[in-house]
Amino acid sequence: MNWKKYKSLSMAEKQNESYYIIGLDLGNDSSGMAFYNVAQGAPETIDLSGGYGKPSVPTVMQYIADSKEWVFGEYAMLNRGAGKELTISSLMERLGQFDYIDVDRRSVSVAGILGMFIKEILSNVKSINPKAEIVGIVATVPAYFSEQAYEELQRAFKIAGYDKELIGLVPDRECVLAHYFRGHNEVAVPGEAAPMGGYTLLLDFGARELRGGLYQVTRMDDKTTVASMSSLFSGEIGMSKINADVAAFYENFVITEMGKGKPLSTDKMRQIKEHVAAFAHQHKDILFQKGIRQKPVKVYFNFCYPPFQQTITAEQIQNLIKPYARRFDAFVQDVLDKSICDKAITHDDVDTVLCVGGGFEMLWAKDAVAALFPNAKVQFYKNSKMVTSEGAAIVAARALGAAGTSQLVLEDKHQLTCDIGLTDGENFLPLVDRNAFWWQPHPPKLVIVNREVDGELGLSLCMREMGGDLHSIGKLLLSGLPVRPKGTTRLEIGLSFVSNAEAIVTVRDKGFGELFPRVDYERVAQVKLEAE
Repeated sequence: MNWKKYKSLSMAEKQNESYYIIGLDLGNDSSGMAFYNVAQGAPETIDLSGGYGKPSVPTVMQYIADSKEWVFGEYAMLNRGAGKELTISSLMERLGQFDYIDVDRRSVSVAGILGMFIKEILSNVKSINPKAEIVGIVATVPAYFSEQAYEELQRAFKIAGYDKELIGLVPDRECVLAHYFRGHNEVAVPGEAAPMGGYTLLLDFGARELRGGLYQVTRMDDKTTVASMSSLFSGEIGMSKINADVAAFYENFVITEMGKGKPLSTDKMRQIKEHVAAFAHQHKDILFQKGIRQKPVKVYFNFCYPPFQQTITAEQIQNLIKPYARRFDAFVQDVLDKSICDKAITHDDVDTVLCVGGGFEMLWAKDAVAALFPNAKVQFYKNSKMVTSEGAAIVAARALGAAGTSQLVLEDKHQLTCDIGLTDGENFLPLVDRNAFWWQPHPPKLVIVNREVDGELGLSLCMREMGGDLHSIGKLLLSGLPVRPKGTTRLEIGLSFVSNAEAIVTVRDKGFGELFPRVDYERVAQVKLEAE
């Protein structure tokens, strides 16, 4: 059913048990799913593991050439290296590049492969209710997503056959905040003044990177406003890098044992790497169990022939962890230092810390948070896919009018919520794309003016909303440009930001070949990022 049709139903009709509102957390490493139980007024996780107690599944697709079939999830991950299969991972990270992968002598788009994955996991709704009908979907997206990645993900839903049910793509952190504040005094007592000065720190220790954001929380009546005060990320502490280090740690033992001092063939090394990747996926956590800090642990490499075991000492593990622990502490300090609050924020100012992501399954990361914030309320989510997908289901239910009247408003003061660029009335040239962070450097764009320039030129600056609506934010008059025929004035136009509310436009002449050489022309103007 089209979600717009479901939204128009009465509340009694919306409670039909065959209607499912879905929250989908598509992660680069793993994915989770939940639905909103309208009758109970609460989200519920959907077990994608087939009853094995792990609700999330790896975001992995695998093509088995011998049988010409596709498999997904845990089976695809553990089947690596078993035959002539093609295993495709990091699907979310690949979006936005319009990549194609050769599969059995034909090219298949990454969006197409992700579409197959989406179709497979959404089919799990039928395991709850054979008559289930999905009436709305909110899918989470990571903060690093580009406009092109959004476009490809929407195409993946269309390939899966769920484009009419897709309500929208929502930043994952908004879904985490929606989940938390729903169950923790989201609604203040009507008429009471909102408590001011509350600060929540959200740490997302994901596959690609560690992300941190500081939020100021204000509550009034049935509305909770969460305003971002800082937003940083570090690729030096992502789980992908840690997983690679763990795999290399295991790989060293295997190569030493298998080689016995002799060089191994390229084909043998490839097989070892594939087997170790699957082995590390299963046995990564053993390196971070509390017991190994006091005594050695034995790891059994059962995929080798002959199998062997290796004793790993606590000292070896501590040497593996120390660099990450130091970077973690420094990163958290950076998040607090670089806030846009009107005062310096210390660890004592933070009253709530929300920890999501697979990185917090490691005990050293939990210990680091506890040491940094001894006086704060710390919430560790055992399964980040559960909380994010349930939060997405809450967002979806609110959008469809099926979850009461309370509101969560996320005021994002760091990511741009619209494209900013130039327009000539018909065409729009983005200088900075939506979802970019204003404090990042943004490369300038080269523009060829498609009309004669007689010494003056007017530029119209606009903001373009997600739906395509344009709002003017000002006009810039360029005086003193050289006189040139149509199509021979080439300008370099850059946009840099003073804050989340003000930007600086810089225009330079770049010339046009030998006939119209570059002149020393520069125009700098400051503009406010608000519609006129």
